[in-house]
Parts: sequence; structure tokens; C-alpha cells
Amino acid sequence: MTYDLIVHGGRAVLPAGVRQVDIGVRGSKIAAIGDLTNEPAATTVDATAKLVFPGFIDPHTHMGIPIKDTWSADDFASGSRSAAFGGTTTILDFTVQAPGQSLRAALDERIGRAQGKSHIDFGVHVNITDQPLKWLHEIPTLVEAGFNSFKVFTTYKEAGMMLPWPSFAPILAEIDEAGGFLMVHAEEDDIVTTLTARHQTAGHTAPIFHARSRSAEAEAHAVERAATIAGDVGARLYIVHLSSKAGLEAALHARTHGVDIVIETCPQYLLLNESVYLKPNGHRWITTPALRMQEDVNALWLAVENGDIDTIGTDHCPFTTAQKDRYDGAFDQTPNGIPGVENRFPLLYSYGVASGRLSLTRLVDLLSTNVARVFGIDHRKGSLSVGLDADIVVWDPTGETVVSAENQHGNADWTPYAGMVQRGSLVATIQRGRILVQNGQWRGDAIFGDLITTQ
Repeated sequence: MTYDLIVHGGRAVLPAGVRQVDIGVRGSKIAAIGDLTNEPAATTVDATAKLVFPGFIDPHTHMGIPIKDTWSADDFASGSRSAAFGGTTTILDFTVQAPGQSLRAALDERIGRAQGKSHIDFGVHVNITDQPLKWLHEIPTLVEAGFNSFKVFTTYKEAGMMLPWPSFAPILAEIDEAGGFLMVHAEEDDIVTTLTARHQTAGHTAPIFHARSRSAEAEAHAVERAATIAGDVGARLYIVHLSSKAGLEAALHARTHGVDIVIETCPQYLLLNESVYLKPNGHRWITTPALRMQEDVNALWLAVENGDIDTIGTDHCPFTTAQKDRYDGAFDQTPNGIPGVENRFPLLYSYGVASGRLSLTRLVDLLSTNVARVFGIDHRKGSLSVGLDADIVVWDPTGETVVSAENQHGNADWTPYAGMVQRGSLVATIQRGRILVQNGQWRGDAIFGDLITTQ
């Protein structure tokens, strides 16, 4: 039987382990895995001596959102293209709820920004930031429609985004009863605002005071408080972008006491530390949560290695150097966010697998399989399995590349990972059977990224 595409001869990271196999694709689905040496195909990709992965899923991106008085530099078109160059074939983004806007209206608006523009598949988490209790009645309908993940913030009061703690339990309970789960940006706002005001009064504007104002203590306190409520309600809780040893310990303490808690971290908290804030352009690394001390980095790596951390997203929210430089490095005015969607897999392969810290299977769990399972899209995504979407990444493990702004593909004109060594290179990114990137060249001229839900 003829296949539309066959990936030949690679070492594939399958659910049962790593094996040398061929992968046959018909239409948008994986149709066969095995020896397809004599089978005809319209298109073939030679993966001899290469690694073959399922397409990676980034559970945490922010394409084209308002931050302070500007917008993140990548929209869905540029951001999804950049993602594909990093082996990511699905992104999960977030709604932006305007004042007075319903959850459904915010969701429809966000889908409209992505549909017909995203080169890769996308899902959408539902932010609850405006008059949160007013929209409780919408939650069951949204879950039924295939949107099971909601997010709240325990900070950003000044931006009108913070969920007051008295509202946390009723929202969590409503989401849990409807069959969804809650994601939380965990920073205790009282601590953040107190420390920020203290440094502002003292005239401390340098980038390092971003880290001093948004402390590990603030993260740990909010994680503990949110987890306590989740335990009382009996609901699942997903901690986004965990950045600190203290926050990790609070989350693991809750887990050992029976709280169903999912932990996400990001590459920046594994590959960078607060010393970058001391560079001449240190304000460019301002992101929230802040980058931490090396002991925090070490603790998070250990948790990644031993299975305590479940997923790795990027919190991709890039700004250009002009956007970052506008406020002359004032930590409290600089737009907070950095690019990363293109670097997540290559650098975690390089500093995880190639350095001996992670197995290939563990890497796939963190970047694809666990993400698909947690967010309820494993009926289509997350593994190289017959019947699932033919999202496939072919990687050459040989050779080295130094990361630089010049070899990135998003709209940001800088990268926080400049100078890091990437071990290996991308051979191909395949999205539902169509080749998007091959040997460094963009082949995804037609836009066919689609909305992915739990349905």
C-alpha cells in the first residue's frame, strides 16, 4: 500500500522505548511503524543515523499579547514558524480577557487571532482575570466544548489581573466539578508589592532588583496557599513556570500530602541564573517569575531528572531590544518576557540528553507525552503511535551550533541563550504529515495549523 510519506531508518523514541524503525504516514495520521523498506511512498525522509521524536508540545506560550504599554513581538504567524524550527508542532496559548469581556468572548477572540495564521496546531487555555466570579456559569460549557484548562494569577493586581484569594476556592471548585483543572501563576502579591515599593523608594532600578522584588519566598508562599486550597477542595492544580527551590519544595510537600499537583518549569530556569541581570544589558532578561540563584537551577534540574517536574513549557513572550531598552533598564517598567519557543527542545536535548542528565524517553515525556496527557489531547498528540497525528521531528545528533540571534526565526532581534552550544541539528519538522522545516529550509508556505481541543 502506498504511503504519502515515510520516515526511513531512524532511531525512534516510541512509547515502548527507542527502536530503529520506519514510520509511514497516510494523510495526516501515522499509519504504520515497522519495517517499510519495500513500501512505496510519495515522499521520503531519510532518517538514517538520526533520532526521530514525536512533535513537541509547548504548553505555555504568549503570542501577540499586551504587556505594560506594548505587545509581545511574536504573533501566531511568526511565533509558530519559530516554534517549528525548534521541533514544536503544537502550542498551547492563553486568552486575554478584556474588562467586561466574557470568558467565551475572550476565547473566540483568541482563536480568531490564531486561526489561519498559525503554521502549527494550537490550543487555548482560558484566563480568568476580570470579575472572576461573574463568569463561573460559563465554565461547564467551556469544558464541555473541549477547553478544560483555566488560569488565574495571584499577582499583577496593578494590571487588574489578580485573583483575590477569597475567590480562589469557588473558582477551583467550579472548574473541578465541570471536569477541568486550574493553572496558577503563583507569586504572593503582597510580598511582591512590598518589596517592589521598598526598592523603588531606595532608588534601586537596576535589573537585579527585579529578582529581589519578585522573590522565591513570594513564589513559595503562593504555591503553598494555592495547594492548601486545592487539597481542601480535592481538585487538581497545575503550577506554571515554577522557578525556585523554595517553590518546588512547597509543591512537593503538597504532593506528598495528597494534593493532585502538576508542576511545570521552563528552560530559562534550568539554563540561566540571576547573574545575567548584572550584564550591561541585563534588563533584557527580565521575565516573570525572575531568574533565580544557581542553587535554584540545580534543584530544578534534579527534579526534572527524577520525575518530580511533569512538563516543561517556555512562557514564550518575546520583546525586541528596542522594546526592552525603552525604559533604560528600570526593572519595574521593562516589559517582562523572553523568547524561547525555538530553543526549548534543542537546548534541553543538548544540556539534558547529550550531557547524560536525561534519557531520550524522559525528554519526550517532559516535552510531549506528559503535556498531551495532562491537557487531554493525547487522543491526537504526544507520541509516535499508529492513529495519532503525524507530528514528527527528525534530529541529527552530530555536530554543534552556537546559538545566536542570527540563527533564530522569530521577531525578537536577540536571544537570551546567545553563546550556548547546541548539540545536533534539526533535519525535519513534520506537522500532520506535511513537512514544515527540512535541512534548515522553511517549507511550510501554506498555513494549516488548526485548533486542538479535548474533543
